[in-house]
Amino acid sequence: MYSAEFGSRTDVTETTNLAAIEQLKEQRFNEKNLIIYNPPGENDELSARFLRSLAFATFKRRSPAFLRDLIIFLQDRETEIIEQCGEYAHFDLKRTIWSLELLRDDIINNRDFQIFRVKAPDTDSWNSFLKGLGEDRRQWFSAVWLHADCYMYRRIWSIFQRSETLKNYDYFGDQKTSIVTNVAPLMRDILVSTKGIRRSQEDFQYLLKLSAWSNHGDLNITRRGAHDKIYKQIAKYDIDLLADQSSDVWQDLIEASAPVYVDIVCDNAGFELFADLLLGEYIIESGLASRVRFHVKAIPWFISDCTHKDFNWLLKFLRKHEFQELNAFGKRIRAYIRDRSFILCDKSYFWTSGHDCSQMKRVQPCLYVYISQASLVIFKGDLNYRKLLGDINYKPTTQFSDCLRGFQPASVCALRVIKSDIYCGLPLCTVEKLSEQNPEWMVTGDKAVVQVAIKHRLSSDIIV
Repeated sequence: MYSAEFGSRTDVTETTNLAAIEQLKEQRFNEKNLIIYNPPGENDELSARFLRSLAFATFKRRSPAFLRDLIIFLQDRETEIIEQCGEYAHFDLKRTIWSLELLRDDIINNRDFQIFRVKAPDTDSWNSFLKGLGEDRRQWFSAVWLHADCYMYRRIWSIFQRSETLKNYDYFGDQKTSIVTNVAPLMRDILVSTKGIRRSQEDFQYLLKLSAWSNHGDLNITRRGAHDKIYKQIAKYDIDLLADQSSDVWQDLIEASAPVYVDIVCDNAGFELFADLLLGEYIIESGLASRVRFHVKAIPWFISDCTHKDFNWLLKFLRKHEFQELNAFGKRIRAYIRDRSFILCDKSYFWTSGHDCSQMKRVQPCLYVYISQASLVIFKGDLNYRKLLGDINYKPTTQFSDCLRGFQPASVCALRVIKSDIYCGLPLCTVEKLSEQNPEWMVTGDKAVVQVAIKHRLSSDIIV
């Protein structure tokens, strides 16, 4: 009896000692890296230097865990990868995994960002961006969160680019395609329920909100797939739209001067892209615009983001599917692409750069001119929202248009399911009330916004 009691006390003591050691390590890390214990102040740039922020949690826990999971995935899938990429991929995988482990160690120990050595179309622009950062903004826990987040995913891609056998391998591809397969019945239900809808404000707002809520299943944040209840009862979720300017978007489109183009800056592949294509079809068929142009990522990005390969994969998946509704929809989309009602835009590495949108006119003037042709540019998802706001901690009630810092090539619409602690254009005390009810509300994906900054233009402003 004495021995058992003694052993139990020893276990408790050891656990207490380990907890104390971990706490001391955390304290030393915070002191060494000048971590600020207060949350970001008004108009501060979001950064992991703030202990009470999602940015800190990202690089302290989530990013190291994500890289560990990616390494395990590559190890588990070695046989399949060799079959797909060739025998020499066995050796390239070892080097790639080693490099990913070094990246993970860099984050854990808050080391300096490195310039990129592997030559790629965006290498020079990325290195110029990194060299332009202040010396106190070149580490994981001092950089602007947007910069560090984008740098991590760009560095992952660079690691794969060093390998001849793995340079075209999409290490997020399996996750994206498996999600689509699982939601095929849901996509069929939506096509059936929206068949024959006509031009009206109510139907436009329904499809716009469907496109917004389709971002609910972001693999990078929620690790969940599409939420079928939301799509069957969109109107009932209006209470979770913290800002709803969908009627203003409709009014802007019906008043736009011809030719009317709508650009969609896509976020996730799979189900969200399906919802974006459905919105695009409605815009064309209802005569709201003569062309819809889709912007996707140039490289694998934030796990579930849509690339050109993902876009083309989905179209093939739809056209080949056994469900008649999906098959017919896929063929209609192909026809829109052939007659140029739909445009899949050329690769632009701006969307996978560390720059926010206020810098587009300076660093990518051709892209800025191109999207200026549109009457409306729709930005999808949380990351694009962060690029619009530049990861600045605005006062939550500040008008959306005021937070764009001069970026308005056309009317700018944001369809965002909230998954990070950055906000604007919200009613008074909204953030405070939600935070009191649930301090983690901003990462649950249960709230969304539809916001727009209108740019009125004359027909003489249009670039054809």
